[in-house]
Amino acid sequence: MLTSYLNGIVNALSAKDQLAAAVEAIPELVSEPTHQCFTPTAAPKRRRNLEPAPRQQSAKEHAEALLDWIYANVDLSEGPITHSAILEFYTEILIEMDWTPRPWNPVGHQFRLLTTGKRKVYAWITTTTGALHRLRVYPIPARTVDAASTPETKSTQVRSRTASKLRRSA
Repeated sequence: MLTSYLNGIVNALSAKDQLAAAVEAIPELVSEPTHQCFTPTAAPKRRRNLEPAPRQQSAKEHAEALLDWIYANVDLSEGPITHSAILEFYTEILIEMDWTPRPWNPVGHQFRLLTTGKRKVYAWITTTTGALHRLRVYPIPARTVDAASTPETKSTQVRSRTASKLRRSA
């Protein structure tokens, strides 16, 4: 009985020594980091609200940029553009303009308002295998020049307003 008691004390002392050795080894483990977040050369984290975040473009701005890009880079004589092609064009624009992507639903809604108005347009398209599929398409309207935005029109509008005011006062 006494021997088992003494063996228990010896085991407890050896466990205490092992724990003390582990505690002494902790600074050695921490002094040599293996993960990049512990390295002193890592860039400091950006604090909140010190630098203003870049302005996020609205869904309407994304849709207008997409339409402008289509006018500049796509042959519109081939007919309506399929939804999958529009999505590919959208990803190209994001890369070119270095914009963060927005969810497609708001951008697609604004793009639909710019192209077809409130209605969605679908077309039956025959694939190369001969199968018919009803796909979402976007018929891109011809580019219109806004008469109110041209400089010549603005100056004539100002002149006509002043002339009408002069006629009224006379």
